[in-house]
Amino acid sequence: MSARRRPARSGNPAVVASAGQAPHDRTPRRASLVERFAIEKVPVGVDYPHVLRTPGASRVMAAVGVLLGVATFMLAAPMVSQALAAGYWLAVGRPGEFSATYRSLTAYEVPFGLVVGHVGLMTLIPISCALVLCVHRVRPGYLSSVAGRLRWRWLGLTTAIGFASLWLVLATQNVLAPDGANWTVAPQQGAWAFIVVMLLTTPLQAAAEEYFFRGYLMQSLGSLVTSPWFGIVASAAVFTVFHQSTNLALVVDRFAFGVLAGWLVVRTGGLEASIGAHVANNVTSFGLAALTSSVAEVKAITEVTWVIAAWDVGRFALFAALIWLLARAYRPQRRTGPATRVAGSV
Repeated sequence: MSARRRPARSGNPAVVASAGQAPHDRTPRRASLVERFAIEKVPVGVDYPHVLRTPGASRVMAAVGVLLGVATFMLAAPMVSQALAAGYWLAVGRPGEFSATYRSLTAYEVPFGLVVGHVGLMTLIPISCALVLCVHRVRPGYLSSVAGRLRWRWLGLTTAIGFASLWLVLATQNVLAPDGANWTVAPQQGAWAFIVVMLLTTPLQAAAEEYFFRGYLMQSLGSLVTSPWFGIVASAAVFTVFHQSTNLALVVDRFAFGVLAGWLVVRTGGLEASIGAHVANNVTSFGLAALTSSVAEVKAITEVTWVIAAWDVGRFALFAALIWLLARAYRPQRRTGPATRVAGSV
């Protein structure tokens, strides 16, 4: 028997060649969901608050986006929190009325309460991304920075400075005004469980607030006017209102944080610095509370003295000054478009 000849294989694995047949073209790649929606071109050379001033942008679009974002969050966050609380209530054997368990969880009286509260706030991230993509038709990556992505090294540096500056001011405050802080180590019951859950959820909760207030709101409101200060001040005002405080000192405290965080976003071209400051503040607050009093006490704070507010504003200002100095050396990209890398840039 003679051996059968095998047909020669094509050198191109994507082409099946046979006698008398022309090779077929490759099947074109299907566009991703983001590519199909993100049809608006982000203008080149604009700062962070003006990323959404695309050729197809309009005042109506900006207003609709802001209202839709606020309404969606007010609906989604309680639904997610109640669903998690209901799962917890069922898992622990339905102790008493669900309403009592829900109040205990949202007051952060048990560690899982941090999950209930923080995961509800985390809905701000998908809400913000969906608004940018579906309402403004822009890639959600521009929420993170003008580079179209989160700059991880810059985030790490700013977060480290956030913790360092915060603890420096706290140590100074403890020396100059020891009556203003409780440094006696007296861990609450289940302190380590609170700390573990806090470390897992608080950074994402803080980032979520930044993505909505310093991210989407600043960009959407910034698309209405030329001055970046409109977006900075307006988003800080909305941030303050959402924290539902009537104590004037605490209102000034939170508004000042919002303004300084917004200014840093503009100066550095992204959310990394504001996320770093927010993470450092919340992790330190909950961590110290678990080790000295209780997390529930921090959650229940509705007023502060003017002295405490002044110390808070002072540490926010110190952080902003340090990040401004660091940015002068590292030169993070501040405007959209191709960035020239220089020595030490991030």
